[in-house]
Amino acid sequence: MPIAYLDLIGGIAGDIFLAALLDAGYPETHLATVLKQLPGGLSLKTENLKINGVSAKKVSIVARTTGVLPQKRTELFSLVDRLPFEKKVLAKAKNILETIFQAEAKVHGEDINQVHLHELSAFDTLADIFGVLGGLSYLKVEEVCASEIPLGRGLIHSRHGILPAPAPATLEILKGLPVKGIPEKKETVTPTGAALLKNLVKVFGPFPEMRISKVGYGAGHQKFDTCPNILRLLVGKKRTTENLSGEKVVELEANIDDKTPEELAFLAEKLFEKGALDVGFTPFFMKKGRPGFKLCILAKPENTNQLVKIFFSEEASLGVRIREIKRKTCPRQIKKISTPWGEISVKFAKAPCDSFKIEFEDLKKLSEQTGIPLIKLKKNIESYLKQHYYKERNNY
Repeated sequence: MPIAYLDLIGGIAGDIFLAALLDAGYPETHLATVLKQLPGGLSLKTENLKINGVSAKKVSIVARTTGVLPQKRTELFSLVDRLPFEKKVLAKAKNILETIFQAEAKVHGEDINQVHLHELSAFDTLADIFGVLGGLSYLKVEEVCASEIPLGRGLIHSRHGILPAPAPATLEILKGLPVKGIPEKKETVTPTGAALLKNLVKVFGPFPEMRISKVGYGAGHQKFDTCPNILRLLVGKKRTTENLSGEKVVELEANIDDKTPEELAFLAEKLFEKGALDVGFTPFFMKKGRPGFKLCILAKPENTNQLVKIFFSEEASLGVRIREIKRKTCPRQIKKISTPWGEISVKFAKAPCDSFKIEFEDLKKLSEQTGIPLIKLKKNIESYLKQHYYKERNNY
């Protein structure tokens, strides 16, 4: 699954997000096409600069048309509905704008249809929103993840006067999202940036399991004192467990202190014959300091009763603990492979395991037939499989 991870080093704003997308491979020509379809006569200016030695891209959206966007919700949504974009893109854009309107209405105690956007009524607000949506679409990103959101403190100037940073509307949008404080006396997250996170990010946390293909750095317009004002964007393929088979299994466990190793091995054979998926013994000290074994059996739920009967018939213990658990398994297949030393069974596992294992009983028989020491034969066959079979046909 194509995935993007936002490493919010210095926070986020719409233009920084857009700059990171451009730096990660979103073509400026594609963004310019998006801007032409928006009001305001918008044009794009980009600058490549270095922040603490790291190359980053800075974006400026310039409007040739004087004035602002409609500031009320119904009027702005009417304008958005007339824009020449796909319906799903328009819907996402409206959801982002709705998040901003709801926050502004809550903070100012006004009806959502009466609240004004003020600072967010600039033409570049739509440029940031539609540009980001266009960039994610171009890079074929299906899921967006992000780090914790860094918040600075300080004072910012607005049409309402001097306000604390983060802006009240920003904090309202960030409700329910993971934030952390940083010692920066500036605004690190804008309302537009917060709304983009709220609507686009599926998971917040550390770096996800992924194979990185592109990295982009977006630079902000302010210089921070305590950290670089950049957003780092990682794009790649998510390493998922979609190929893993999920199933419910039963774990049977008991303490045993009166069986010899030979008797335990015999018990394990009986349990495997009746459908046990795995059987293991762990030595430990029981009550009164007596050495014993902890028996653990893994089985499918439908085999529980017959396994318990075998367990008690061998008088292994007077009780057994039963737990229902979940497990994930890699899809696998056992194939007969012809090698220079003879035919042998090999177990292949698909992604994310991507591995193979020679069946021991076959290896043992082949060692006896050829007279080659088992360890040496195993190394030879593994090398042969890696060179002539596994790399080319591990998808079996």
